[in-house]
Amino acid sequence: MMQTPEKLTAKNAKVAKKNKKTFAFSASFAVHQKWLLLAVLLLAFGLRVHNLEVQSFWNDEGNSARLSERAIPLIIEGTASDIHPPLYYLLLNQWRQLAGDTEFGLRSLSVFAGLLLVPLTFVLGKALSVSKRPPPQQEKAEHRVTQRRHRGAQRLGLIAAALAAINPGMVYYSQETRMYALLGLWAVLTTVLLLYWLSVVGNRLSVNGKRSWLWGGAYVLCAAAGLYTHYFFPAVLLAHNLFILTKVVQAYRTNFTIHKRPMVAHNLTIHNSPFIINHLLLTIKNWLLLMLATLLLYAPWLPTFLVQLGSDPVSRPGIWEFVTAVSHFLTFGATIKTQVGLLWLAAGLLAIGLVYGRTKLILPILGVLIPLVMMFATGTTGSEYHKFLMVAVPFWLIWLSSAVTGTNQRSMQLLAAVFLLVLAWGMVQSLQNMVGDPAYARADYRAMARRILAEDHPNAGVILNAANQWEAFTYYFPDDGRVYPLPEGRSRPNPDEIDATLSQIAAEHDRIYAIFWGEAQRDPERLIERWLDAHAFKATDEWYGDVRFVTYAVPSAPAAAMETAVNLRFGEAIILKGYTLGETTRQPGDIVEVTLFWETADPLQNRYKVFLHLLDENGNLVSQRDSEPGGGLALTTTWPPGEIIVDNHGLLLPSGLPPGSYRLQLGLYDLANPANRLPITTPDGETDAYLLATITVSD
Repeated sequence: MMQTPEKLTAKNAKVAKKNKKTFAFSASFAVHQKWLLLAVLLLAFGLRVHNLEVQSFWNDEGNSARLSERAIPLIIEGTASDIHPPLYYLLLNQWRQLAGDTEFGLRSLSVFAGLLLVPLTFVLGKALSVSKRPPPQQEKAEHRVTQRRHRGAQRLGLIAAALAAINPGMVYYSQETRMYALLGLWAVLTTVLLLYWLSVVGNRLSVNGKRSWLWGGAYVLCAAAGLYTHYFFPAVLLAHNLFILTKVVQAYRTNFTIHKRPMVAHNLTIHNSPFIINHLLLTIKNWLLLMLATLLLYAPWLPTFLVQLGSDPVSRPGIWEFVTAVSHFLTFGATIKTQVGLLWLAAGLLAIGLVYGRTKLILPILGVLIPLVMMFATGTTGSEYHKFLMVAVPFWLIWLSSAVTGTNQRSMQLLAAVFLLVLAWGMVQSLQNMVGDPAYARADYRAMARRILAEDHPNAGVILNAANQWEAFTYYFPDDGRVYPLPEGRSRPNPDEIDATLSQIAAEHDRIYAIFWGEAQRDPERLIERWLDAHAFKATDEWYGDVRFVTYAVPSAPAAAMETAVNLRFGEAIILKGYTLGETTRQPGDIVEVTLFWETADPLQNRYKVFLHLLDENGNLVSQRDSEPGGGLALTTTWPPGEIIVDNHGLLLPSGLPPGSYRLQLGLYDLANPANRLPITTPDGETDAYLLATITVSD
């Protein structure tokens, strides 16, 4: 049925009006997108600089600070025996000349890298979804579809960038003087360059094709930079190679199908993918050349990399436990307890994205799965290695975001948006913990150093049970010959060497501060602490983050014999055979030395703590020391019946304690129920606290 000219004119006017509205909407969206992206960047910047200098350097950050202050040849020499390659330290060496060597200045390099990650995540998300421009003869038919896809690509990039701005793991490592934010930056930047290179490499005769070597050269430089930044970066390159392989296979199959038809297309588009592989052999050849160039740039460091691979024993958790742990880190970082319910929401988003994203998610999926597989294969599965996953976090966030933008179904979009908002709420909770919960604070070497300097003991030594604490501690504390990292290097302590070394240290100092970190790896038998507990008097034992700070008094001579016999029964089976006291006239800031001699008639089922209380003349508690016997290493449940247990304790007198006489009392209580003190049978009757001595505090 033919339409009249009037009807055709009306119809054309209607279409023009609709196209005008579409254009106006697209223009408005583009403007709003710029402002939204700017808001996301400002949010990311604020989160990354907030409280940047508040927390102390911990030991790995101290290593970065001290290593980067060396001359460049010494940095390269030092990293050859370190567990990380040199590029980050070289960059930090130059950065500190501009920003200074304060905590803020040194951490700001990571802030810069972490901030750049956010817009690059936007670019990557957009590049993964944007479609190629349709041929001229199809433009009118596909104009609306193309615009919708373009807006969807922008939304994907914007949502992923917003999640990157608030992702707790990305914020945390953007505030740390380590290379992990930079590692994530290289992972995303090389991926973006890979996509740009892939979009032009096959167009041999086009203007864009001439730029393929520009993109390829940039890719090679950034890939080599990633390899020189961290030994885990090969996971990114493996993901890239598998992505190229999938594209080559898809292009080959499509080419085979097309050549069966009479008309052969020149451009091979893979399932609406924006990445077209023309001239398949040329693409493969050029990609191999890029990999070869990257390897040649890395060749000088390759022998060191092979040595660093090592042959440590591999220990892996169950696959479900591993997947749960890494999924939690990728989404919420390490500053919140595992949220199983929220992880199921994340799994739902991944499934939705997988269903509707199709081949556009090949690269993000590889960017997540390959690092996880490599971690599991190499046994680097503990929480201390989760920071390697900074290479995977942006891909994870893009995968999650694709659940919202990958489908045109309103109901599914709404459901995915609700899930994503709930995950964002969980991220905010984790960020709040990062800022305000001491349980997630870094080890406070600054506070420990200030405490030692404030106490100003004239003859104190400092023992670090892991040698790599030296850098962080001496950033705040002057190493004037009284700081002892034990054992030297990365080896574990040898009993004979430790005995000789600690005997010499104890002979030179009458107070020792011991800083214990990572005993499970560095001193699993706790040889250093056992020696100190046996030969000195532990007065304080406190946690500063994940580091223990212990104060010992070193006697002029060990208590080899019991000076006062009492034979007091504590409860049913424990007997205090006697005790030996050090000097009972002390000054504020001194440590009262007490050696107890215990025995049990029967095996003990409960763990008990010893308490020493110092009371003034009004019965007010002015100082106390609570500890399991042997400094926590001679538990009552391990006491053999009939054997004498020698138990040293120290009681620190507060620095502002007024002169006078004070009562020193002793008792035992159940570890599981501190209110349950063991009754003590004395000649004068039963009590729950025994008076050991009167301590006189002088000026």
